[in-house]
Amino acid sequence: MTDRSFIQRHEKIREQAGARPRRMSPWTVWLYGIPAVAVLGGVLHVNGIGPFQSLVETLGKEADLKEQIERLESENEALEAEVDALMPGRFGIEKRAREQLGWSRPGEIVIHIPDKR
Repeated sequence: MTDRSFIQRHEKIREQAGARPRRMSPWTVWLYGIPAVAVLGGVLHVNGIGPFQSLVETLGKEADLKEQIERLESENEALEAEVDALMPGRFGIEKRAREQLGWSRPGEIVIHIPDKR
């Protein structure tokens, strides 16, 4: 005999005896419901929500790190191109010194033309 058939048979006997169907009182709901919800919330917090929140934070950090890696890779490529430009002899170094630092060779006359703005 299963539990379900026992319950159904018990309800049939109660109906035949003229008893009204059982209803759960509001006090019973509060008495058993509040602790049950509290225990369930505690279990979810310890085993469910905590790891989920940790996963969300980890994914956010991962996205930030990927963005930082992409930015650093592009910066690294720009620096490698600059190093390659300076490598073949002294011409790249001399060009950079003239343009960025305003240096000149002995005996040269430097003329600065202001930008039109």
